[in-house]
Amino acid sequence: MERTGLDMDRRRRLVITADDFGYDPATNDLVLALIRGGFVTSTTVLAVSEELHPRQLALLQHLADAGLCTIGLHFATTSDRNRSGWRPLSAQGRALTEADGRLPTGGTTAERRATSRIIGAELAAQYSRLDEYGLRPTRLDSHSGTLYGLRAHSDQNKPLREGIRFAAEHDLALRMPRSVRLVVGPITPPQISRPHAAAVESADHHGVRLPAEMATNPFPYPFIRGYRSLLAYYLRLLPKLPAGTTEIFLHPGSDSPASRHRFGGSWIKRIWEARMLRDPIWRAALKTQNIELVTTW
Repeated sequence: MERTGLDMDRRRRLVITADDFGYDPATNDLVLALIRGGFVTSTTVLAVSEELHPRQLALLQHLADAGLCTIGLHFATTSDRNRSGWRPLSAQGRALTEADGRLPTGGTTAERRATSRIIGAELAAQYSRLDEYGLRPTRLDSHSGTLYGLRAHSDQNKPLREGIRFAAEHDLALRMPRSVRLVVGPITPPQISRPHAAAVESADHHGVRLPAEMATNPFPYPFIRGYRSLLAYYLRLLPKLPAGTTEIFLHPGSDSPASRHRFGGSWIKRIWEARMLRDPIWRAALKTQNIELVTTW
């Protein structure tokens, strides 16, 4: 029987994203394997990374051209604590840095230093870097969430405005959900609900595509009792997904001695997430829930 338009509207679609392509070479290979296997349907690339290699980038774009994934710009104005740090790609972006020329590790620091001019210039530079690498991103999101401006609440510091403008200019979808129920909970505090509603209205005005919801496991690994606990968290998410397209984003990491040594104990959560994506229990749950995997919203 042919589906009606109403039936189509009730379908639940899911983009499964592996964030942080470029974090380290072994993880890049892992993400490529996950895409080839159909375990993830998109990835986001750190343009500021020094670990982006031509062979891996060419294969990533090949997989995207084959319709197996989409590529996002993982816009970064911070560095991670467990690595040496990244540098901005624009002259204006240097205003964000610490004395050593690296981006700060604190999201609040990055947001307080940012202005519309800085964010606009750095967005353009990071997007251009992916273009130089031969990548064609179709989405925009934010490493550590600094593009959303949730930490620094100054009227003069609204990086998301620049993000929406930039997404519209380059026809990019944006990782900002229409509903924050899955990431915030059923009761949204006014300091989040008001700017979120205004941002959704602005995105709609500019024709920027948004997912219905987005979700991830927000807990650092010391607060997760083990792999089974992580898996159970994501399994509980699936029945909550609404009609339309939701994104679940994770940070799968390679289980190699080099990665464990380089990035420390927190890396275990990334190893668990990589394991979960291939777990037959997770794969069966997606089928049982009748969730369709897609590459974009």
